Amino acid sequence: MAKEIDGKIFEDPEENTDPLSEEEKARILAAAAEFNRIRDAIPPERQRHLPEKFGGEDRLGTPKEAEYLTQLEERKKRGEYWG
Repeated sequence: MAKEIDGKIFEDPEENTDPLSEEEKARILAAAAEFNRIRDAIPPERQRHLPEKFGGEDRLGTPKEAEYLTQLEERKKRGEYWG
């Protein structure tokens, strides 16, 4: 049964009316494995933190926006925000 979380609709896999083919799944998994291989090869001194646009900002415009912005300000004060 589909459920709404933070303004987004999530369906159970059984409800999917357009499933991926085995070839598409294999291609996606291979691309993810290649990305992980490249990412894991980066030495720690060259790694950078991804800005928030790759994470929590999906809560903007939802009922949890105020909570997210409060948490963001707290992380900035602690020096844990690089965005």
